[in-house]
Amino acid sequence: LHVGVVDDESPGEREGQIGANFGVIVKYQALSDLGGKYQYLVKQYLDGGKDVVLVIEFLDGGYSNLQQIIDGAFDGQLNGFIDDMMSHGNQQMWIRHLHEFNGDWYPWGTYRDGNDTDTFKRAFRHVVDVFRGRGANVKFQLAYNCDNPNDDGKSFHDWYPGGDVVDMILCSGYNRAGVDSDHTSWQSFSEVFSSGYYKMASLDGGKPLGVAETSSTSWGGDKAQWIRDAFDAVVNQFTRVEQCNWFLINKAGDWDLNSDSERHAFGDSLNEYSW
Repeated sequence: LHVGVVDDESPGEREGQIGANFGVIVKYQALSDLGGKYQYLVKQYLDGGKDVVLVIEFLDGGYSNLQQIIDGAFDGQLNGFIDDMMSHGNQQMWIRHLHEFNGDWYPWGTYRDGNDTDTFKRAFRHVVDVFRGRGANVKFQLAYNCDNPNDDGKSFHDWYPGGDVVDMILCSGYNRAGVDSDHTSWQSFSEVFSSGYYKMASLDGGKPLGVAETSSTSWGGDKAQWIRDAFDAVVNQFTRVEQCNWFLINKAGDWDLNSDSERHAFGDSLNEYSW
C-alpha cells in the first residue's frame, strides 16, 4: 500500500510528528497558477524519493467548462507546465485532472448545466492527449467521488473514458459526521468506501484502484480508532487498492491529525501497513 498525504506542512515535519514515512505527496493547483511551479510543486519531492500526484484544477472559464477544455482553451497553460517539466528531467509523476467529476461543485462537474458524461470523457481524453503528444512522463488518475449527488444511481461506467487513458481509478470518501445538518451519523471507512470500491472494481479488471481522498471528523466517535480501522480495511478488505491518500487539512471539517492519539494511530498504521 502506497500512502499519500494532502498537507499544509512539509513532509519532514509531518513524518516527524507521526514517527513514520509516507511515499506519496498530493498537491492541488489551479491550472491558471501552475506556471513556473514545477520545481516547487513536483520536482523537489521527486528528488526526495516521493511519488507525486498533481491535481490540476481547471477553475477558469465558464460555469461549466468541459467544452472549453475540448476546444483547447487551456492547452497553452498545459503546454507551459509540460515545458517546465521537460526542461527539468521529465521524471515520472501522476496527474489527476477533472477530479470528482461526478458532482456539481466544480466547473467540470457533470451535474452542472452545460456538462454531461460524454463531454467529460472527451475532455479527459483531450488533456491526456496534450501530455502524451509532448512525450511527458505521466501516469493518469481517474478520480470519482465515491457517491453521486442526491443518491443518483447512475453507473460509474457512464463516465469511464477508456482504459487506454487511465492508469489508476480512485474515489474520494469521508466520514463527515457533524460537518452539517445533513451528516449526523458516524460512518466507518468501510461504510464510506465500500460502494465506490465495488463500482470502481467493475470498470476494468486490470486497473489498480485507489482512495483519492479520505479522512474523518472527530464528532461522535473515536477518530484514532477510525484511522486504524481504515488502514486495516484498505489492506484486508479492499485488496485492489494500491494507493490511499489522506486529506490532512482542517478545511470544512477537522480532517487533520489534531491529537496525539490520532497522530499515533496514523503513524503506527503507516508503519504496519505501507511500503
